[in-house]
Amino acid sequence: MIKKILFFLTFILLVASSYFIWAFSQKKDLIIPYPYSFNDNAKLEIKDELNSAQSAKILIVGDRMAEALNSYTDELKAELALNFKKAPEIYNWAKTHEGLHRTLFKLKALKVIPPIIIYHGASSELYEKIFSVEDKEAILKNFSVYDNEKIISLIITFPILSKYFYKKTKYYELGSIKEYNNQNFGLDKLSEKEVSFKIFENELHELIDLVKVNKSNLIFITTPINLEIAPKEVCSQSMTNTIVEVQQEIEGLIKEGNYKLAYSNALELSAETNSNAKSFFLLGQASLGNGDLKSAKNALAKAAVFDCSNWRGNAVYNALLKKVSKQRQIPIIDFDQYLSSSLSKEGLFIDEIFPQNIYYHTMMTDLKEILKKFLSVND
Repeated sequence: MIKKILFFLTFILLVASSYFIWAFSQKKDLIIPYPYSFNDNAKLEIKDELNSAQSAKILIVGDRMAEALNSYTDELKAELALNFKKAPEIYNWAKTHEGLHRTLFKLKALKVIPPIIIYHGASSELYEKIFSVEDKEAILKNFSVYDNEKIISLIITFPILSKYFYKKTKYYELGSIKEYNNQNFGLDKLSEKEVSFKIFENELHELIDLVKVNKSNLIFITTPINLEIAPKEVCSQSMTNTIVEVQQEIEGLIKEGNYKLAYSNALELSAETNSNAKSFFLLGQASLGNGDLKSAKNALAKAAVFDCSNWRGNAVYNALLKKVSKQRQIPIIDFDQYLSSSLSKEGLFIDEIFPQNIYYHTMMTDLKEILKKFLSVND
């Protein structure tokens, strides 16, 4: 009988050990617990661009926001040439819908990091799928482990220990950019935003570390948010027939010009439906009608954050840019502030995404002054 029991216990121990070894082997050695990496197709796509990028004096990176700076770089280059013996070479390496994870991948592929890097993005961070929302708790837990100085020191020294400290998550191998067809319900879409914010913040720190270790300079530019564009999708869990009816009543009051009552009703509704993008948008519109720009800006910014259609940036990404720039002493141009401070004016944007030229020229003037300081040191 004792032999049977010992045999059974030994069998259980072997099975458990085998499973543990198998599970351990399935996990990747990671320093930073990003749930993604890049495959050979991604490397091939940037191969022909590497020489141009690393030979530039000023390298612009990011998504469509940075790509739009192409219209102003010739003028910027000409103005900088007036202050220096030779016009600095500017190369715009930005790509539409390129999240910060791809920008980092490209920069790490360079043999030489240019003296000055300008990052202008954060409008496409959820354009492609780089993590599973089902792994939310594991991803957030992994980053809390990464923030532990004692543990991360061990992982850096012995990377294999990451398999022990980090929880397993689904791992994405990224090639060409593919648009994420998000079919999740509202709560999951909001959870995706939460995870995206955490990943983005860690990517910002890695970007700064990469630039600083190469003794280069970095400049951040926040993303202007067109606050007067209504949310494109309201998360389903915050919608009921009653809420829709109240929102329609508030819309009617705003159209009638009864902003005082509209504000009172919208304020009450937004408190009861605290993740409903449309409720915040109506509150913002009513506040604008009352001339309360501060309240309007706050409500409309929340409407953009809770928009379940991830088609643009929002105030959280900009807040993270400003927070990290302050922590790490990185110069930042608050382009969004230029527009949001003029919220009540007509014609701030040429479309849903991009500001009017006059605001770009103002921003580029400020950028020129920062560049002149960096170039004078590196000249």
